[in-house]
Amino acid sequence: MKMLSHYTNKKVNVVIITSLIVSIIITNSLIGFSPDENIRVYNAILISTASVGIALAICLVQIFRYKKSLRIQEKNQSILSEQSHEKQLPYYFDNNKMHFSICLFLVLWLAAQAIWLSQYQLISSYSVADALWFIGYASFGYFLYSLYYHSFRREFEPFVLILIAIIISIFLVFVLDVIVSTLRLVSTQQVNISVLLVTLVYPILDAIMIFPAVLIFWAVRRIRKRQSALQEEQKTGYIKHEENKSSYAIHTVSSIWILLLTIAMILSAIGDIGFAYSAALGPETVLRDVWIWNIIYNTDHLCLAASLIGYRHFFSFNRIDALQH
Repeated sequence: MKMLSHYTNKKVNVVIITSLIVSIIITNSLIGFSPDENIRVYNAILISTASVGIALAICLVQIFRYKKSLRIQEKNQSILSEQSHEKQLPYYFDNNKMHFSICLFLVLWLAAQAIWLSQYQLISSYSVADALWFIGYASFGYFLYSLYYHSFRREFEPFVLILIAIIISIFLVFVLDVIVSTLRLVSTQQVNISVLLVTLVYPILDAIMIFPAVLIFWAVRRIRKRQSALQEEQKTGYIKHEENKSSYAIHTVSSIWILLLTIAMILSAIGDIGFAYSAALGPETVLRDVWIWNIIYNTDHLCLAASLIGYRHFFSFNRIDALQH
């Protein structure tokens, strides 16, 4: 694959981040400045749904481009191997199950958002949309955990994994306790168990998603620092491998997309926790506050869409590992 220069990549990153910020401001302003509460709620869900559709479109395009570039690279390397009789560099990692899982996740969430939009006046109840969201979580979880397993699992000792899991679990228990306590305090009658369970499932699923997202982001940071140190050694003449320079350029570009992916996961958790707390306060509170949480959901979806622009870079760390070994 053709690598852009560091300067060009920097310009591209600035353009994408600026476009993301402008998109977030404009779309959320359309929600916040709606003329009345009913229109505000409808616009909030509509815009949030549209942002999932944008993420899906970007994902499909980027996967197609990624697969196409792999085919071209494979063809070029076959020709070079025949001419030079030397072993060529390994291909970027390719896993059709992972490509399918992230597309399925976005399709399911788009369908769930569409159902929610059609039932926006009944948002205090639960429907088939929740089942689609749950299945979508499972599909996206497969993608995230597979990405971690194939690219970053060697970065951490078991102790680190356990420590991060404990920290996330403690925070999750605290959040669930607050929601359940609120349900008990404001409820004048017996709590509906099914409503309670569905309300609590979302923060739990978010915690499960955040775990690999945090690990991936931390791993990228560690790899970047390690490669930065190698770059400094190369400048001083201790290391003279051109591959180190190439690797440094790859993961420098990759880090921005991983960061956006992690931010999207955190925003999703914030939105779900806020929505769950509003649900604990009662249906009227949900109807009143749902547009606020959809602003967060919309921002989450836009960050996810922006991260998918760099989809091929999610898999670049396998190539880095191969270059170093």
